[in-house]
Amino acid sequence: MRLLFRRTVQWLDGRRDTQPNADGILPVLLAATGFDAVERAIVPTPSGSISIFAAERREG
Repeated sequence: MRLLFRRTVQWLDGRRDTQPNADGILPVLLAATGFDAVERAIVPTPSGSISIFAAERREG
């Protein structure tokens, strides 16, 4: 079901726009902008999981 949902979203929004999120780009983007991010929870849903992050700006 998740695969079907992801494919539907990618078909509607475009794979180029949605694939980075599916690949877990958020922690990389946060680190690149000066934040240390920790994944605190993963919430399963019928359409896939939602990750909850906590982030703090690095000193200096």
